Amino acid sequence: MTINLYGLIAGIIVMHIGIVGVFKTYKHYRSFKEPKKILAKILLISFILFTLGSIGVIIDAISQKHLWEIGAVLFTAAYLYLATSVLRYLHTTTEKIRKKGKTIRKHGKLPISGAYVIRKPLSPERAEFFLRYSGGLLVISRTQKAVWVKKYRIEPDKFLWISRIEGEDRVDPLKLHVIQDEVLKFIRQHNGGCVIYFEGIEYLMLYNEFTSVAKFFFSLKDYAISGNSLLILYLPPKILETSQEATILKEFKLKEENELVREISQKLLANMLEGEDGNASGKSKEKRR
Repeated sequence: MTINLYGLIAGIIVMHIGIVGVFKTYKHYRSFKEPKKILAKILLISFILFTLGSIGVIIDAISQKHLWEIGAVLFTAAYLYLATSVLRYLHTTTEKIRKKGKTIRKHGKLPISGAYVIRKPLSPERAEFFLRYSGGLLVISRTQKAVWVKKYRIEPDKFLWISRIEGEDRVDPLKLHVIQDEVLKFIRQHNGGCVIYFEGIEYLMLYNEFTSVAKFFFSLKDYAISGNSLLILYLPPKILETSQEATILKEFKLKEENELVREISQKLLANMLEGEDGNASGKSKEKRR
């Protein structure tokens, strides 16, 4: 009798992963409440099928019984069960939103606030993310609105063009106090939870001393934090002197846009699950009454 050594090793490794997954998931399943309990149950069943498939691989490797087909079926079943369950959950969530007649953007509020610096311009995908999952998106840019909208393929809730030419939705780079007032008014109108995206700091530096520009951005940061909002400043490398940049970065956190979006997404998911937990517990209390 020949033994398929590689198949045996692979089966043992996969079985070990599956068993660990089963025990850990079962522990969470017993401690969680709905809807987290449902997610844990889905993962538990998937790990069980995964483990059974690995047993089939081991038997196939050490005996004359060809059970690799059973292993393949069980592995596929584990994946399909997990995938279809997640899709069903997403579909149910979407249907609930439609029945309420609300869009995500209208009742979305950011779970974090603060001031951040990014080195590259905001990507269209990330701009859409901030539009959908915030109380409102305010863009302040040196780029004209029509050009900006064409590039990003979205219409922000408010757009301010930094320009010396007077007109509607335009702000003079010399009038920093006017920009401050517009930001504060926007945050108040949307009851906080907003995103203020600023690009064009180099243009401000042409008309103002750095001290004035720094104080301006520090004030915007205070407005954002007090309004539970997010201020994102696009600061390209080598635009400011080293000492000037260091001054800005004392107040602003330097982050990649992907890191920032990941942090927000994780907290949004956690808040959603906690909210559903609260609704479920509230309903159970009503039933007991």
